[in-house]
Amino acid sequence: MKYINVKTLIATRTRLTLGIMATLILTPPACASSALNLGSAANYGLVDLGQNTTLSINSGPLTSVLVGNSANVHLSGGNNGAIPGGLYTDGTANISGSLQNPFTTTTVAPTLTQSAFVSAQSVSSYAAGLAATRTYGNLSNSVTITGNGGLNVIDVASIQNAPLTITGNSNDVFVFNISGKFQTNQAMTLVGVSPSQLLFNFTGTSGNVLQTSGGDVLYGTFLAADGGQFQFSELNLTGALINTGGDVQFVSGSKTTFSPFNSVPEPSMLGLVGVGFLSIALYRYRPPTSRG
Repeated sequence: MKYINVKTLIATRTRLTLGIMATLILTPPACASSALNLGSAANYGLVDLGQNTTLSINSGPLTSVLVGNSANVHLSGGNNGAIPGGLYTDGTANISGSLQNPFTTTTVAPTLTQSAFVSAQSVSSYAAGLAATRTYGNLSNSVTITGNGGLNVIDVASIQNAPLTITGNSNDVFVFNISGKFQTNQAMTLVGVSPSQLLFNFTGTSGNVLQTSGGDVLYGTFLAADGGQFQFSELNLTGALINTGGDVQFVSGSKTTFSPFNSVPEPSMLGLVGVGFLSIALYRYRPPTSRG
């Protein structure tokens, strides 16, 4: 008759339990998606790669700017215009004028702007095809959007001066697909989330899809890849701007603080605490010596 070594059985089950704990704690949430990775387009405060479109700048600071694809860049002196991180061009952009504050201009390889263009187009297309977890029509009143602890896809027809409150935790990623216009003079509020967890994707093909005026406070990365235009007055943004098909007016006292979109959220506090307990358990565990 074959006898079961009880201590060996307990040890095996303990190792199995610890393995399951490690998998549950260390596996990233389902919302992490490489298809939402903006690649090199995420390295700049403003990306304008619209062919033969116009980028006008007379305000700042604007962190860093990437231009190419034969975009026309018009710079004008007043309103504290500044690009502290410098202007990066692949040599095809037509740059004219100057800003009040000097800045550096760096030539980059066309492959970099092409990669940024492809990434922006791909992310916009992928985001637009995601199944909505929440749908709104025309928002004009105060609204609070609460995360589900993973990927939140919010389809919105338009936003008109609506104070937005976005609340969640470090595991949340918010993708807003906006088919119409986002026009605002209101402050956005974040609770428990950072600007790097927000992506606003504009699917409109013409006209001003993002327009601001005095009083606005915005967070997140704003992406237009289908021809929609950005028109800013007194923009106050913590995030980034990416446009690959429409004109951009960054004027009249507008300013940004760079915070790139990250489709893979940071580990949650619960996960970090769990890793700590797991480490202690693994340290204290000693397999029993077998008996012959």
